[in-house]
Amino acid sequence: MLRRDFLKLSGAFLVAAGLPGLLTACASNGKSSTSKTFPQGVASGDPRPNSVVIWTRALPHLLGQPHSVTAEVALDEAFTSLVLQETFHVSSASDYTLRVVVENLQPDTFYFYRFITASRQVSPTGRTLTAPPLSDAKEIHFAFVSCQDRGHGFYNAYRRMINDDRNQPADQQIRFVLHLGDFIYETNNDPLMAPLDEAFQPIPGGLIDGDGNRREVGAFPNGGKTSDGISYARTLDDYRHLYREYLTDPDLLEARARWPFIHIWDDHEFSDDSWQTEANYESAGTNGSTDEPSQPRKVAANQAWFEYLPVNLLQRGDIDPDLQQTKAFEFAEVRETLNDRVDESNFADNEDNLKAIDTLTIYRSFRFGRWLELAVTDNRSYRSDHPVPEEISGNGSVFVDPRMLLPLELVNQLDAGRTANNGDPDSFIFAGGVQINPRFNRPPGTILGGTQKEWWKALMLRSEARWKVWGNSVPLMRFLVNLSALNTGLPDVVLSTDSWDGYATERNELMAFLVSNGIRDVLSLSGDFHAHFAGVVLSNYDASPPAPAPAMAEFVCGSVSSVSMFAAARQLSERENPTENERLLQSLISYDATRADEPGENRVTNNLNNTLLNGVVAGVAAAQTNALSAIEAAKDLDVNGHLRYADTDGHGYGRVSVAENEVKVKLVTLSSINKESNGADPGIQRTAAFRVPSVMIAGKLEISGPVIEGEPPFP
Repeated sequence: MLRRDFLKLSGAFLVAAGLPGLLTACASNGKSSTSKTFPQGVASGDPRPNSVVIWTRALPHLLGQPHSVTAEVALDEAFTSLVLQETFHVSSASDYTLRVVVENLQPDTFYFYRFITASRQVSPTGRTLTAPPLSDAKEIHFAFVSCQDRGHGFYNAYRRMINDDRNQPADQQIRFVLHLGDFIYETNNDPLMAPLDEAFQPIPGGLIDGDGNRREVGAFPNGGKTSDGISYARTLDDYRHLYREYLTDPDLLEARARWPFIHIWDDHEFSDDSWQTEANYESAGTNGSTDEPSQPRKVAANQAWFEYLPVNLLQRGDIDPDLQQTKAFEFAEVRETLNDRVDESNFADNEDNLKAIDTLTIYRSFRFGRWLELAVTDNRSYRSDHPVPEEISGNGSVFVDPRMLLPLELVNQLDAGRTANNGDPDSFIFAGGVQINPRFNRPPGTILGGTQKEWWKALMLRSEARWKVWGNSVPLMRFLVNLSALNTGLPDVVLSTDSWDGYATERNELMAFLVSNGIRDVLSLSGDFHAHFAGVVLSNYDASPPAPAPAMAEFVCGSVSSVSMFAAARQLSERENPTENERLLQSLISYDATRADEPGENRVTNNLNNTLLNGVVAGVAAAQTNALSAIEAAKDLDVNGHLRYADTDGHGYGRVSVAENEVKVKLVTLSSINKESNGADPGIQRTAAFRVPSVMIAGKLEISGPVIEGEPPFP
């Protein structure tokens, strides 16, 4: 189909603003909108110097019938200075969603937009802001967020962000929000995602909103079930259902109407811990296989994501059009086919996998003036399988979890594939017994895939912006738990192999590329871990000697509402009649700090921050003494010495300011997510502020901070 014909069927349109005769057009006299006509509000996204996307979902009076919707864009909120007024037809083919890519706009300019149906129903008014021109030297302010499970908590992060922004001087207000993924969660009755009270116990009956309604996601129209009985989205109707329900939250709706968003996905927009078109719900079955080919689900998830989020996948790059690889959604008929063969990029080479992934290409870059280049990557569609296959790691008698707390040496060996041991990999591995090495003939693991990786390298090399910021859905830094220091026979483990710790070969390659090419002033902004972290990404965490070089700074934001890392770890570590090793692991996560002279309820102390920052010996010392002096005496900065800050129970967001000579980052932890804000400030527990001076100024990569306001996290 011609591009314009395809876009119409997808609920997307490309138009030019500033057309003759429209600059002085009068605003339409529409009636007040109703939530029934525009139940998901309005949104904008992907701001560039001369274009932006505006979006809505407009329901007709009779569902199933197409209808017309007029989009208006103006320089003022009263819509007396229109720059666009054009009518489009929307239908059930796009679930009545409408995106308009508005071009020919002025840089660094506020625009207001709204939508009007043929029956004179008017949407809420949205506000958006185009990017400054490439020559502009102003400071750029933005926020970054991730992980917003609807059932686990309220979206108070957005309310705090809105209220705080209104109190900022105009030149320090947020320009856009970077969403790093897990905008929706594809499951709706996972017990690990149940809301918790202050004692980390499930709240009976769940959360109740200001109208007395239970905060939850309704049953899927179709849906599937895991062997544990957890429901998950399976069809296009299921994924659309999720976006519809998530996009009724008032704080999220107001945030989307106030700022343009830049979106990337992680796993839950499709399937938890997914890679390419494979789901990973089950551990090893009776045949030892964990493969769950899900190509039709991937197509459905891609389509719903494209329909409901304001992304522009037609735009070429701001600095070099040849670098851009984006592609708007194009449906493909696929079957469920096993991804059992891979090519030299570790990409499953069956036709259905390729067709499903090729329905949408979302990695892209943005330029904001002279100082900021923003690259956002797709860390799921091209990644290889997890380094330790679930038929090995899913053995519950050997490992705690299929993709968590796995031995560092085993993970690195299998990730390296045939390049392990300088190209002489072991034929056998020891993992609960001697087994054949399943990665013996495989290429090294990858998160980005071959084509995207070359795009990333070219962008880093060619960009003339002072700061290169990577919107990176999963953390880059190593998170090591040095269990070997306890002398109990347990090995050192990495916290998660679903992050870059599972793909160290490619991480080393990318960091070495930056260092060897003298590419400085690069930052990673990450999500997924449901915790706040700050630190330095090293060129190779296993290099000794020489000592690994620092390659970039990284900041990880806590979740908007999803269960925190600490709370999830406590739940996962709970065991009936725990063994000595299990009790030891539990104490590294939390302990009861109730004092004899202060009787009362258990005082749960979050020891996970301490264990990650200072090592497991310090974790044990804290659990045994609850004394800061004991922690100080026992800490081992060789474990995770690159970490500068840990707040593993922090719900909230990050705020970034990019100037010529420094980047400032503030990680905001909310007081609570268990009560709906109803427009009021939800309050904050703490903020942690950091400064990263340009290497051009400081002479080396360094992070100053944290400067903490409020109650500091233990220890």
